[in-house]
Amino acid sequence: MIVLLTHKDVLEEKSLSDFLADSDVKLRNIISECGNRYCAFNNRASEAEKEAQVQELVELIEEMVRSNGGAYFTDAIYEDTEKRLKQREEDLKKIYTDQLNNEIKLVEKEYADKSQEEREEKIKWLKMKYAEQIKNIREEAEKGLFRDGSNGIMSLLSKIWQMFW
Repeated sequence: MIVLLTHKDVLEEKSLSDFLADSDVKLRNIISECGNRYCAFNNRASEAEKEAQVQELVELIEEMVRSNGGAYFTDAIYEDTEKRLKQREEDLKKIYTDQLNNEIKLVEKEYADKSQEEREEKIKWLKMKYAEQIKNIREEAEKGLFRDGSNGIMSLLSKIWQMFW
């Protein structure tokens, strides 16, 4: 990640590095967690200055990609994400299996006075529903992981917002 600050123009004569050195420890920690990758944009810059700011950001991105061996994500990030996805898949499979077993028990109670054929048909339908859930488990795990990541980013941005306002 790269921290992009705006309103560089508010700093006036103070350098960005001096501002960050004097800033709240939380902001310094965030920047540190981002590999000390940061830059600031002047909102009132001329067109030439805006172009230079964009170029600075692009160079930071390119340097980050180079340091990751040409990948946008490091292997460690990919491996961690894959590990978390597999854990979420296992958790979902356990939840679905428990749900299926509980629903089968309920069907056996509810259909105790009905024909075995009706009971078996209902159980067969439950197992088909379970099979469909298992078939889509990877996609659901990815959605959950994405949702958690988005919520984490929003929480972090909210904390940053509160630090300054």
